[in-house]
Amino acid sequence: MAAQTKGRESWTEEESSTTVIRQSSPLKLSRVFRFVDQQTGAPQISDFPDSNPSGDTPLEIRMKHFTEIENFTFLGYQLAHELGGTTPRPIRTVTDLQVPDDEFQNVVDQAKTATLTDEELADTVLDVGINWEHFVASNDNLLIPEHPLKITDVLMQEKIDALDVITEAFVREVNLRSIEKKTGRKTEKTKNE
Repeated sequence: MAAQTKGRESWTEEESSTTVIRQSSPLKLSRVFRFVDQQTGAPQISDFPDSNPSGDTPLEIRMKHFTEIENFTFLGYQLAHELGGTTPRPIRTVTDLQVPDDEFQNVVDQAKTATLTDEELADTVLDVGINWEHFVASNDNLLIPEHPLKITDVLMQEKIDALDVITEAFVREVNLRSIEKKTGRKTEKTKNE
């Protein structure tokens, strides 16, 4: 699901960006980064890239991809931890979320009714994101050379896509909470599913 909707069909695609955001690292080893939103002054985590990372071989591209998953997960975890909110709140970014795997749809359905403190949200980002990374990294032997972010096992690919979508939704919730903490105003859920 995520692979189809995120345009990850070709490993030669370039990332196109309509928004210029200054990355926190001048070295640019990863396309995932933390930044300060210019409008609100709130720390934010970049969106996860929709295109494949660069690389000379399909395996190199896949390895860079799971490194970006790890970076994205850790940055989301760290920011949520820093927010420090102790009042349990709903996870607004999963309200309409549907994923292609029954096991992980159950996780989404539980998240729809859960209320989490910022620390609990941080732990949840870490849990789901590390699962996503490990599901990707442990299936290198099944990669499709023409599409290295995909594997030949369709059911396992659905699990990977589900973990992708869930992790991104949780990090969007972290970003919303960061804006709210900085501005003191409630934000609306962003449609980015």
